[in-house]
Formats: sequence, C-alpha cells, structure tokens
Amino acid sequence: MNVIENKFTALTQKKLIKLSRKNLNKVPLIKSMIKGKKNIAGKNNSGKITVYHKGSGHKKKYRKIDFTRSKDSIGIVTSIEYDPYRTTFVASVYDFLNSKYFYIIAPKNLKIGSIVKSGFSADIKIGHCLALVKIPVGGFVHNVSLKANKKAQLTRSAGTYARLIETTPTYCRIVLSSGIQKFVSSTCQATIGTVSNEFSFFKKINKAGRNRWLNKRPTVRGVAMNPIDHPHGGGEGKSSGGQSSVTPWGKPTKSSKKNNQKYKIGKTLK
Repeated sequence: MNVIENKFTALTQKKLIKLSRKNLNKVPLIKSMIKGKKNIAGKNNSGKITVYHKGSGHKKKYRKIDFTRSKDSIGIVTSIEYDPYRTTFVASVYDFLNSKYFYIIAPKNLKIGSIVKSGFSADIKIGHCLALVKIPVGGFVHNVSLKANKKAQLTRSAGTYARLIETTPTYCRIVLSSGIQKFVSSTCQATIGTVSNEFSFFKKINKAGRNRWLNKRPTVRGVAMNPIDHPHGGGEGKSSGGQSSVTPWGKPTKSSKKNNQKYKIGKTLK
C-alpha cells in the first residue's frame, strides 16, 4: 500500500502530496457517537471577529472519543476511520463486557480484529490502556492523562509518542516526542504504542483553495494595507523598513530591552 499519493492532472498540482486512505472506512460505523458541529468562523455571539483568518470550510462532524478508558473492558477493533477534526486516525471498538461501541485514537499497527483491553485485565500490547506503574520502563505510550481517572491530554496527535523513563510508587517520569520531560502520578492511564498516521507531516497543500476547504482564510500583510487598516500600511511603494513591528492595534510584537519585564525587574534591583 502506498502511503503517499500524487496522481496530478495538471502541472500546477505536480508538487501536491496527499496521504492514501484506501485502508480506511469511508462511512462512520458508530452513528450514535457522531454529532454535527456548527462552524462559528472565528466569531463570537455578537458576530464580531475574535479569531482572524477563519471562515467557510467544508462541513464536518465530530467523533466523540473515549479518552478515559479507566474501567475494565475487553473489546475488538471493528473499523479504522478518518477523523476530520484530528491528524490521526480513529478506531471503533466493540466492548464485550459492557456491550457497547466507542471510538479510540488508533495507535500505529493496530488492525481490524485486534483485541484491546483496559483496566486490570490489560496486557502490555498495542492499544491496551493501563496505569503507568504497570508499564515497563522504556515503553512507548500515548494518550497519557495528567490526573488519575481523568481524560488523556498528552500525546494525541499523529505520529507522537511518550517514553517512560522512570517509575516509582508515587510518580512516573516520561519524555515526550518534543523532548520535554513530565512528572505524572503513577496511577495515571496511558495507552501502549505510538499514534497512527505518522506520515502526516509529508502533506503539501499546494493551492489556496485546499486551505479554504480546511476553514482557513488568506493572511494579508500589514504593509500591503492602507494606513487606516494597519499601522504598517501606506507609503510609496514597498515601504516595509524603518518601522517597528506592531499588531493592528499598535502593540509591539517583538521583545526588546525596553519591553522586557525581566530586564525592568533587573534594573530596579540594581
């Protein structure tokens, strides 16, 4: 199976890179775990723009993911699907003990028909969710919770992972894929394996219209505007130099000694 696809029909799309989704289900399996979500386009309740460069975009439906998995369960993977709200894939699981379906973030190398467990009966296998204290040192995990019996917050995006490097009866130390170390309680839950869709960073948009499908509007430079629209605007020709970089409301964007709070505190102490 080819992970990367590029069957371009025009020379302008020659550098476009898409990821293959041939092995994914096209139709969501669990309809009860899907809900529609209105696109607010970066505006608040009064209609004013609070987040710029958002708008339009294709309609998407949100998949409810089970991020806790603290209860005992034994399930079988019934499908692996694409999730428009995430960079990773999601897997639908049927729980034999509780007789219900739920979605999880699909780890790498998880296949349809695989058995996934959580709680006391979980083993050290891909997709199984258990407490950090039960995982051997050096193991790769994802979906790590910061508090016991709370939903997972760390290592959820495509291709990321965390490595367990120290375990004590009270806390565990993990290293994220970014290199940052975290101390969490040993009773916190984590899932074995790395997150799927590890080649997502290869994607290339290659045209503005594809970004518009993703709810992204164009970003206009301040120097290309008129003086009434931006502090950088106006002037004859390309007059970008000779002025400090500021926001559209005049606040400095780059740190300096005059604006640095630590520098001011150090001067007062002297």
